[in-house]
Amino acid sequence: MNDTKRLNPAQMLRVAMQARGGRISVPLSSIRTRLAQMSEKVALEIEPASPGLRIRGEAHALGAPISFAARVDADGVRIEGERRTVRIHLSEVELSTSEDAPGPLADAIRNGMIDTDNPATLIGNMISLPDMIVEAQGQDVVIDLMLVPAIQRDEMLRTAIAAATSYLCVKGIRVSDDAIELQLGLLPGGPKEAALSTARAVLTPAVRFLWPEGRGR
Repeated sequence: MNDTKRLNPAQMLRVAMQARGGRISVPLSSIRTRLAQMSEKVALEIEPASPGLRIRGEAHALGAPISFAARVDADGVRIEGERRTVRIHLSEVELSTSEDAPGPLADAIRNGMIDTDNPATLIGNMISLPDMIVEAQGQDVVIDLMLVPAIQRDEMLRTAIAAATSYLCVKGIRVSDDAIELQLGLLPGGPKEAALSTARAVLTPAVRFLWPEGRGR
């Protein structure tokens, strides 16, 4: 039943019509619902702050209750060879905790020792980042969509996505009227990149068939 809801014909038709117009609109309400389902340990709220988002939340870290807020803006997908990267800009970061919260993190927040002007650097220095985060510096986090685990481990899927996005891809991301608007663009990496991506997609099945022992390399 859940699959049927996800594949609602009316929704699919609306997305198709939007794509023909050069954009796809994703309601923030659907993202809020998904976040509520996924977040068990972190309470998150999102609201529009055009052209980006404002995120607020609460979580327990190192034994202390932490409240946080940040503005989030994102660029379109950048085509660089086999990479498909998105730059996420974090600003207006706020951290707070209660006066009696225990632990070194709570002490650091109360004493103003956390550099909220460079949140990406802070994240990169504090935790072990997943492979898909290829850069975390200053206020910018760069994610390579091709290194998302589900895509990275499936070579056929990876080459198919690379080929498809070399012809039609998201060139801009902005928030408008309580929805995330994805602006689409043709040949984002140019005709040469589209041709190369198509060639890789066509040749990959043949290479896997003729040289199966090379798949894990």
